[in-house]
Amino acid sequence: MRMHTDPKGDAYKQVIDLAIRNSECFVLSERLWHLADGEQKLYTSVLAALEPYLVKTIIIQGENIEDVIQIKKEYRSHAFYTAGTYYLYKCCEESGNLLKQMANQLSDWIFPKLPEDLCFLKEGGGDYLYSIVHEDQYGMDVTEEEAMGLMDEMTGLFLKIAAHTNFDRLLDDAIKHKTDRLYISRHQLTELPERIRELTELRKLDIFEQDLYYLPEALFELSKLESLTIQTADLAYIPASIAKLRNLSVLCIQCGSSDRPTPEYKIKPKEEISLTALPAEIGELEKLEQLTIQYTSIHDLPVELMKLKKLRLLNVAMCMIDRKPDFLNEMEQLGYINLSRDSLWENE
Repeated sequence: MRMHTDPKGDAYKQVIDLAIRNSECFVLSERLWHLADGEQKLYTSVLAALEPYLVKTIIIQGENIEDVIQIKKEYRSHAFYTAGTYYLYKCCEESGNLLKQMANQLSDWIFPKLPEDLCFLKEGGGDYLYSIVHEDQYGMDVTEEEAMGLMDEMTGLFLKIAAHTNFDRLLDDAIKHKTDRLYISRHQLTELPERIRELTELRKLDIFEQDLYYLPEALFELSKLESLTIQTADLAYIPASIAKLRNLSVLCIQCGSSDRPTPEYKIKPKEEISLTALPAEIGELEKLEQLTIQYTSIHDLPVELMKLKKLRLLNVAMCMIDRKPDFLNEMEQLGYINLSRDSLWENE
């Protein structure tokens, strides 16, 4: 069962204790490509501290893809997916205490500060708990009933359960567990509830709801938000209140999108999309690095974009802009600009 996000702080410690009790060993990895790059690993003391609990070391050479397949088949674990060195350690109270001292969350287990992708293996094979940090994937081998019980016991353990097809239940749990990321899709929402403002720790929000037409003011009270993606069939406008999201580094809005297309579903022509302009207040998002606005009837860009000194990517594809605004030539920090009217990609 996947996690919405990796547990942190006390929740991380409780999850480690739980995994130690239900697993035979845990795996930490050194990927071959990291060592080939010559980047210095900073965790030799970690390996030394764990040495008394080392059960086995598995080395998979770069040219032996068959070995990866065989090891993965033998252990049935997410840990073994590429060449590298894999350290298997005994699960016990002492080794678990070290894991709790060395990190504060599962995503801390990443090169070069720590060996990678902490996974716990059950007796006989298979993951009890796994992490693939580069892909933000975390999960546990528990039933729906067990998952609900664990979430009741551990604030901060936010598992993806079947009950989350009900949006109110999803939002209740997201608020309770103070999640820092959330993906909302296929709930047939026509609006976001005002209590979305209660997601006070949210840093990444992805919304894919085709019937969402208005963005509530409560959305722009999420002051810690760093990444916001909205995919919908049509959007009325972007409120000026977006200027409140001062920590935003990534903003992506895509109209003409359907989260549940049917054979008779038809995308509205971009000329009929309601979103016709970007608010000048976007220029107040001083941390913005990536701005993507696709499939709209926007004709012009506000000159206030010049204030975005950290902007590196500007992708306004499938819109109605006829020519590149002159002021973009002065934004020398931009590494990529796409103003294509008729396709999602344009070489410049």
